[in-house]
Amino acid sequence: MFHNGDIIQADDFGWQPMTTVAAQMATRLDLSAAPVQTSLGCLDMPGLSAYFALLNVGRPKAGETVLISAASGALGQIAGQIARIKGLDPVAIAGSDAKIDWCKSIGYRAGINHRTAGDLTAAIAKACPSGVDVFLDNTAGPIHDAALLNLNTSGRIVVVGTVALADRFDRPDIGPRFLRRILVIRARIEGFLLDDFEAQYAEARSQLTKWYQEGFLEAREDVAEGIEAAPHAFIRMLKGENFGKQLVKV
Repeated sequence: MFHNGDIIQADDFGWQPMTTVAAQMATRLDLSAAPVQTSLGCLDMPGLSAYFALLNVGRPKAGETVLISAASGALGQIAGQIARIKGLDPVAIAGSDAKIDWCKSIGYRAGINHRTAGDLTAAIAKACPSGVDVFLDNTAGPIHDAALLNLNTSGRIVVVGTVALADRFDRPDIGPRFLRRILVIRARIEGFLLDDFEAQYAEARSQLTKWYQEGFLEAREDVAEGIEAAPHAFIRMLKGENFGKQLVKV
């Protein structure tokens, strides 16, 4: 039963200021648990993706080095903090010094500005002197190649996103082929889709909410004003120009 004034969450109704959704597809938000916008960020899809991609697919062990690209984004900022909570060694890759500074402030040990680092393979080697055990790949492209060259034996790459290929999704992803290295170090490269973990959403959301309420999770947001700003905000996100979770306030 819903009442006038309830804040509800539902999926797949487009970018529009008003809509109608079936009651069974809607969830009433508990605003006493966390601010409303967290339902679009750290306590929903980005947070859940960070949680399952890192813990269930990456399967890190205590003390391992976790490298995360797009580290200041909606997913990356949460993944880095979960890594810190779990006693891991998180290292950030992001596109500006300001983003790297933010990542360090929320628990990343080190960071790499991929736009100014020059030789990315060398930059990762310097930031991860013991190598990379788990790489959460939110970008693909040259960052993926450089991370693979620093991957430890039995290292894991979790392919979460391929935003670096946004202008050529319909074309082959051509780059260096390191199959011999993958063979020798027995690496695992696995794709990640959040829907595979739907049965565990409630448990993960409960844990994320607990961490948020205890002050262990922070979430930076990049808010565009007005529905008319949505297309521009979406393009900014694809270009990596957003700083934190990209939201549009209607």
